[in-house]
Amino acid sequence: MRSQFQHPVALMFFTITLLTISCGVLAQTGGILDTYIVAGMENNLALKQKELNLSLSIHALKEANGLFYPSAELNAQYMLASGGRSIEMPVGDMLNGVYSSLNSILESMGQTGGFPQIANQEITFLPNDYHDTKIRVITPLVNAEIYYNRKIKQEMITGSQAEINVYKRELIKEIKTSYFRYLQTLKVVDAYHSALELVNEARRVNQKLVENQMAGPEKLFRIDAEVSKVTAELAKAESDRNTAASYFNFLLNRPLQYDIIIDSLLFGTSGKSPVTITRQGEQQREELHQLNSALKSTGYYVNMKKAYVLPEITNVTDIGYQGYAYKFDKSQQYIMNTINLSWPLFNGFRNRNELSRAKIETDQLRHKLDETVQQIEMQCRIAESNLLASGKAEEASSGSLNSSKAYYKVVSKQYAIGQKSLLDLLDARNQLTSSEIYYAVSHFDTLIRLTELERVYAAYDLDNLTR
Repeated sequence: MRSQFQHPVALMFFTITLLTISCGVLAQTGGILDTYIVAGMENNLALKQKELNLSLSIHALKEANGLFYPSAELNAQYMLASGGRSIEMPVGDMLNGVYSSLNSILESMGQTGGFPQIANQEITFLPNDYHDTKIRVITPLVNAEIYYNRKIKQEMITGSQAEINVYKRELIKEIKTSYFRYLQTLKVVDAYHSALELVNEARRVNQKLVENQMAGPEKLFRIDAEVSKVTAELAKAESDRNTAASYFNFLLNRPLQYDIIIDSLLFGTSGKSPVTITRQGEQQREELHQLNSALKSTGYYVNMKKAYVLPEITNVTDIGYQGYAYKFDKSQQYIMNTINLSWPLFNGFRNRNELSRAKIETDQLRHKLDETVQQIEMQCRIAESNLLASGKAEEASSGSLNSSKAYYKVVSKQYAIGQKSLLDLLDARNQLTSSEIYYAVSHFDTLIRLTELERVYAAYDLDNLTR
């Protein structure tokens, strides 16, 4: 993937520079946020469903492996029959004359003729009181379908695992982003609380001045309007905070009103960063693994359909007893081995059509893979650009906040000795509040942009979830 930060040294310089601006030293979180991430992985219902799909794929592979082993089964048949088709055997007509002649000859010689007269026989086709009890062992010798079927099932496992990792990375990104959004709303609420304290203090001071007839009541009207404005903004900020908290708890699949532990290290520039960025290149993305696995599966399916020209050879061995009357003795014992060859010659062009369809699906996957590579490159470029812009914005907002604090301090002192008007004081207060909010927003936006960069780089160590 082409990128302006392709070289590892340039990437290292890039990340260190941004993190020096926004969050200090770059390091993987080992505390509160990672604990929440692990809880989110354990409680997420959609992830559990995908893991069950992986288990199904593993069992499907075991079933495919079992097709290579011989199968043995016990077959037993016992037949009672009456009627049905029959054939006349004229054994009496053929032998009785001969027997009579032999008896006459014997009698003329003074001996007793012992040849009996027999009746014609009627042989039925349906056997009566007949059984066939055997153990049949079937062993595949040549079967391309079960060979490629196992290959396809193996790729199904790879694809399912990649799908799980893709979902995990998205869930990690959402958990981190929602946590930062929640902390962001906390800072905004704190800023409005501070603003409300300042305007209330200004109102208290001016109330004293009015009571002592040192100022007119119009100042109180102006301050009361400012109090109402800040109160309304505070109410909206608290509503945003509650919404952010509910969404974070929703991601963790727990009651929406649960308290959220705050990581104070993330509020200031002296804290440690919540992510580690180590670019692995585009091959690290599980989306590409998933598409490559699907491409291999369709390739195996194509080969399986091409193999229809090969015969299937199976060895069948029967060991058992067969005969009249349900008994087991040596006279009924038998063993028979059969080699079956099945060689399809024509099936209505079904294999040819299925082969053509599989080739089309392969081309579709190749185009999808190329498109995904381009999308990943675009995502990386956008994430890098957004993080760079966010880092610069945080740096600017930090300077603006320091200036606003100093400005408000000077104006409040001048207002106390009558050198500044109430409007100047309120303007300084508004500027300070806006700077505090702007810095809080830009600071956590930088962490969010860093999380997005971590996502597109697939840099989060998923093994960290099981430690």
